[in-house]
Amino acid sequence: MQLIGVTKFWIGLSTDTKPTSADAGDLFYESDTKDKYIYGETGWTTLPDSLTEAGRLQIISTTEDLNQPAGNYDLFTGTDDAVILERLNLKMPTGGASSGTLTSISIQTDDATPGTIISAASGAVANLVSEADLAWSGNLLVNIGTKIRLTIAGGANGSTCTSTIVVQYRAIEDGGKLAV
Repeated sequence: MQLIGVTKFWIGLSTDTKPTSADAGDLFYESDTKDKYIYGETGWTTLPDSLTEAGRLQIISTTEDLNQPAGNYDLFTGTDDAVILERLNLKMPTGGASSGTLTSISIQTDDATPGTIISAASGAVANLVSEADLAWSGNLLVNIGTKIRLTIAGGANGSTCTSTIVVQYRAIEDGGKLAV
């Protein structure tokens, strides 16, 4: 192995002008789009996102406060190509659901026939205790544009109750992913 030079890593927004003083092999990361570029003889070139190859395990997470009115809240959306959802875990915060009018939560797709991930029975307030894990595993097709949603039933928790939701999935075709 031989050190040829020092690679510089640049970080900016998609609206920023990429550096013209870059050297071959330098990398640029767009923090708002997550796109990656490499500098070569002809300028900046997009790097393929090998992390979204078909069949590769992908993980994404988000948070959602249960202290909101009853209703549906988008967690993830299928983009670019279909994926197979394999696991979902909702982790309750310390203290859990403790007050207010919250009766249950559920997580499902927004398809015409929703794919149930966490049922209202599993998400009953009695199960939303301090640091509880509500987990699901299986195989659920999530098409482009399909949303995975959290439904809050009854009403708001009464105080901040931010849970963390983590999903594992695999793209069916290169580029398939879920976005927050």
